[in-house]
Amino acid sequence: MFSRISNWIIMLLIGLAAFGFVMKVITDPMGLLKMVLIIAAVAGLFYFLYKRFMAKRMGQDFGQYKQAARYSAKKYQNNNAGNVLSRKIKPSPKQKAKPSNTKAKKRRNDHNFKVIEGKKGKKKNRAL
Repeated sequence: MFSRISNWIIMLLIGLAAFGFVMKVITDPMGLLKMVLIIAAVAGLFYFLYKRFMAKRMGQDFGQYKQAARYSAKKYQNNNAGNVLSRKIKPSPKQKAKPSNTKAKKRRNDHNFKVIEGKKGKKKNRAL
């Protein structure tokens, strides 16, 4: 029974908001525009403050991952550039294709692994 009453209250509030929005558009469109711009500015300010202060504390591991990814991209940048150029060149029709049954040995580069520090000292909050 409570869910029925809450549904009616929510529908009534949405209807009143829609009615107020339509009346504001008809009577004072510039006031509505100012109100929307103020709300957007306040939301942008909160978003900026969150990204500036809170996200650094909560996402420290992600920052270390981004740093490792940048290092890896810089290290292998020259190798990838050569591979891309060689893929774009198509062999001329006069050249014969190499037989597919011969297997060429590929030299594998050393893997670039970087240790990202975790939360070693913190214990999990478990219910007893």
